[in-house]
Amino acid sequence: MDTAAFNRIRIDFMKTPVEKSGAIISSIGAALSYLALLVLLYLFMDLVSSQGRIPEYAQLNPARQSEFANEWASRNESARLNAVRRLPGSEAELKRIADPEVSPAPTPQEWELRWQANVYLTLNERVSAASADAFLPERASDNSRLAETSGEPPRFGVLSLIVRERKRWTGHLLGSVAGWNEWMWRPGDDGSANRTYLTGLFILAFSIAVIRGVLLNALAYLSAAVTIACVTRLRRAIYLHTYRLGSLAIRTVGPAEATQLFTRQTDSVGAAIYSSLTASYRFPILVSGLLIFILLLNFWLAISFLLLAFLVWVIGGQITAHYRRDGRLASRQADSSLALLVESLGLLRLVKCYQMERFNQNRVERQLAEFGRSGWRKFRGDALSGPLLGSVSLLAGVSLLYLAGRSVLAGEFTVAGLVVMAVALVSLGSPIAGYVDSRLKLRRGREAADDIIEFLDRRGEAAEAADAEYLPPLTSRIEFRNVSIKEPGSEKSLLENISFAVPAGTRIAIVGSDPVQKRSLVYLIPRFLDPTGGEIRIEDKNIRWVTHESLRAQVAVVLQDDLMFTDTIVNNIGCGDPQYNLPQIIEAAKLAHAHQFIEKLPYGYETVVGEHGRSLKPGERFRVALARALLRDPSILVIEEPGSPIDEDTLALLDDTLERAAHSRTIIFLANRLSTLRHVDRVFLLKNGRLEASGSHRDLWEKNEQYRRLQIVADASAD
Repeated sequence: MDTAAFNRIRIDFMKTPVEKSGAIISSIGAALSYLALLVLLYLFMDLVSSQGRIPEYAQLNPARQSEFANEWASRNESARLNAVRRLPGSEAELKRIADPEVSPAPTPQEWELRWQANVYLTLNERVSAASADAFLPERASDNSRLAETSGEPPRFGVLSLIVRERKRWTGHLLGSVAGWNEWMWRPGDDGSANRTYLTGLFILAFSIAVIRGVLLNALAYLSAAVTIACVTRLRRAIYLHTYRLGSLAIRTVGPAEATQLFTRQTDSVGAAIYSSLTASYRFPILVSGLLIFILLLNFWLAISFLLLAFLVWVIGGQITAHYRRDGRLASRQADSSLALLVESLGLLRLVKCYQMERFNQNRVERQLAEFGRSGWRKFRGDALSGPLLGSVSLLAGVSLLYLAGRSVLAGEFTVAGLVVMAVALVSLGSPIAGYVDSRLKLRRGREAADDIIEFLDRRGEAAEAADAEYLPPLTSRIEFRNVSIKEPGSEKSLLENISFAVPAGTRIAIVGSDPVQKRSLVYLIPRFLDPTGGEIRIEDKNIRWVTHESLRAQVAVVLQDDLMFTDTIVNNIGCGDPQYNLPQIIEAAKLAHAHQFIEKLPYGYETVVGEHGRSLKPGERFRVALARALLRDPSILVIEEPGSPIDEDTLALLDDTLERAAHSRTIIFLANRLSTLRHVDRVFLLKNGRLEASGSHRDLWEKNEQYRRLQIVADASAD
C-alpha cells in the first residue's frame, strides 16, 4: 500500500519533534532493557545451578576432557610452568605435570592439577590477575586443599561461568565485564563470592526494571502527546478546508464526507500514529533480540513463575482498574466533545451566510481544548494502565527470583528445570501479537490518510477573486442566466440552463420534487458554490466578481439543517458578532415572535440550546433562526419552510413575522405550505433540473398537472 499520504501527514501535522524523538528513544530503550533483564536472568539461573563452583577435572565429560588435553598441550611451555608452580609439590613433580610429553600417561591427580593450572591461566587471560590469584593463591602451607579432589570446592560467582564458556565469545565478554567488576567474583569473609554476586544481580535487575517502567510510561505519555497534537491539527485543517469547499454544501445532509473524515478517518490516523510510535520500534527489536537470545542459549525451559500473575493482581490490579475506570469516563467525555466538534463542522452554510467565521473558530478552539483534556485522561486510562501493570510485574518477578535464589543457595530446596529459554519463548508471544496488531492499525491509518489528503488537496470552487468589488444592497433585481450545475465528484447534473429574474422587493417560491435541486439553486446566491455554466447577477453585477463579505451581508439563509447549534440563545441569534448587543438581539427575537418562549427558559437568553443542550420544539427552533436572519437586516432572505408538522398558533406567528419582514426585502421561499404559495408573487417549478414552469399559484394550479400533483402530495404529508 502506498504510504505517501500517511508520511505526508506525519511530516505536515506532527509538529512535536522533541516528544516524537523521546517516544522513539523510550521505545528502543524499553525493548533493550527487557533483553538486559533476560541476560541477568541467565546469569542468575547459572549461579543457582552451578552454585558458583568451578568444575573439577573429574566432573568433565570425556569430550571436554579430550578438548582440555589439546588445549593444555597447545599452551606456551613457560606459561604452563609458571601456573603449575603455584601448586603444591616438588620442582621435579611440577615440571612433569607442566610438560605433557614428560608424563604421557598422567594420573587422575596429575590431570586435576593440570586443570587447576589451566583455570588459573584462563582467569588471568580472560578476567584479571587478581581473579586468578583468588582462585589459585601463591603456594602456602594451607593450599594443599587444592590437590584434594574430595574437598569442598570454593565458590567464585561468575568465574565458574567464565571457565565453562572460555572457548566461546560469551566467555570473552563476561571476562571483560568481570575484570571491571570484582563484586562478581571476589570472595567474602566466608570464602564465597556468591552472596555478593547474587545481591549485585538483584540490584541491577531491580534498577533496570524501574528504568523500563519509567520508559514504558514515558513512551505512552509522549506518544499520546504526539498523537493528540497531530489529530488536533488534522481536525483543524479538515474544519478549515471544509469551509473553503463550497461544493460540499449542495448535499442535502450537509458536509457528510467531511464529517466522516473528521471523526472515523482521523481516529484511524491517530491510532496508526500512536501504534507507530509505541510498536514499530519496540516490538521488532524485542522479537529479534529474543530470537537471538534463544539461539545462543541452546536449551529449553518448560515452566516459569506462573504464580507471578496472582502477585501482580494483588499489587497492581486495583491501581490499573482505577485507571481503566477513569479512562472509560474520559472516553465518554471525549465522545461528547467530539459530537460538539462535529456539530461545529456542520455549520458550513450558517457560518458563511452570517459571516461568523471568527466566532465559530473560537468555539471550535474551545471544543478542541476540551477534547484534548478528555483525550489525556483517556490515554492515561487506556495506555498507562498497561505499562503500570507491566512494571509491577517486572518488579514482582525480580523480587521473586531473588528470594528463590537465596533459598536455593541456602540449601532449603534444589532448583531443577529453571531454564531461561522458556521465559524467552513465552516472552515472544506478546511482542509478536502487538506487532501484528500495530501493522493492522497502520494499514487502516494509511487508508484513512489517503482519503484525508485527497480531501485536503481539493480546490474550492467558490474562491473570491483578487480584484473583487463591493456589492451594494439590492435595489433592482436578481437574475439567473442559463445557470447549470453538476455535483462535484459524481458529475450528476442538478440544474440545466435555468434562466429567470426576481425583481427587488418581491416574494417568490421554488418548488419541485427533488430537494437537492431546490437547495442547490438557492446555494448559488450566497456563493456556497458556483455554477458550472451561466452566471448569477445581482444589481447587474456577476457575483463571481464581488466580495464574499458584501454579498453575504445582503443574503440571509434559514435552512432546516442549520436552524440551531449547541450554544446559548444569545450566541445562536448574534453568532458571536460583537456589533450586535443584547437589546438588538431581543428586538430581533420579538420580531420573530421568539422572545416570549425564550424568557420562559431556565436562563433566558443565556440558556444553552441545540442538539446537546436544551431541546426546543420545531417551531421554536425555526423562530430562533428567523431572529438570527432578521437581526442582520438583509435585502435578500432565503427561507426553507419547516417540513415537520407545526401547530396552527405557531404557523400564525410565523406568517405574521414573514409579513412584517417582507417590507423592502426580496424573499425566496423553499415552500412546503399551500398558504405560502398563495401569497407569493411568483412560483418557479423545477423538474429534472430544468425550469418547468413559472407563474402565480392560481395559474400553475389551473394549467400544470405536475404542480397540482406536488401540492396534493405536500398536503397529504402535512396531514
